[in-house]
Amino acid sequence: MSPTALALIIGGTSLCLIVLLVMLGALYMIAPGRRGDKMKKYMRYRYAHRGLHDSVKAENTLSAITAAAAAGYGIELDVRLSKDGELVVFHDSSLFRATGVDRRVVDCTTEELAELSIFDTAEGVPTLRAVLDAVDGSVPLLIEMKIDEGNESVPDRLVLELEGYDGDVIVESFNPMALRRLRRLRPDILRGILSMEYSRVEKFKSKLVYKLLQGLYFNFMMRPDFIAYEKTGHAVRGLRFVRKTFGTPLIAWTITSPDEEMRAFGDGFDAVIFEGYIPDN
Repeated sequence: MSPTALALIIGGTSLCLIVLLVMLGALYMIAPGRRGDKMKKYMRYRYAHRGLHDSVKAENTLSAITAAAAAGYGIELDVRLSKDGELVVFHDSSLFRATGVDRRVVDCTTEELAELSIFDTAEGVPTLRAVLDAVDGSVPLLIEMKIDEGNESVPDRLVLELEGYDGDVIVESFNPMALRRLRRLRPDILRGILSMEYSRVEKFKSKLVYKLLQGLYFNFMMRPDFIAYEKTGHAVRGLRFVRKTFGTPLIAWTITSPDEEMRAFGDGFDAVIFEGYIPDN
């Protein structure tokens, strides 16, 4: 064999090895957890987005949450920290959209938050403890951890709040680090990564970190038991690969009509987070 032929063989072998290592590395990064069997009971529910809210019952209030529980729906809700270190149920970091008050949630105490009017109703911002007491295990909760920059102890507080709660709870977040922390503190709690087609949003599409988040390349940090993905993201290559290869349970957000719900199930989602209509149980 000539030196040239030998060099070509060695070069080709090296290239194949490099490609194989890259593929194995990518597979390691996107691989989810393997507890799909424990997720099955949660996939039987449709989850009311921030409770069963309407023009009378505001989002993430006790009335919306108890209405969803009474109707037999699972409940998706958001938690973040107050100034006094309690977990409160509120979506935005700012209070302005829901209350007209130009302050951040993290700058207010639970007492101050409780006295506010959410979307001109008689209800203020509830604590997670009040929600747990109200639901009392009657339906599953899908809790999203909201993390404010510089105030990242939500997983620690959530673990404390869930001690002694006998109801079914699964936890999600857009933040891989928060889920990683939860995994270390309470590996038994089923956890899921929230993601979306960041490439469709102008402020995200040029940033590498969001491309990696869209492709689920941070799964290695917390090995999610489920994936909650934007309803339009069923065609994202990484999501389709994870679903096909690992059978990972998928939850679509946020579904706003029966037609969208039917389409989501047809696209391979196993459960939905809904608002704006009343789905069949």
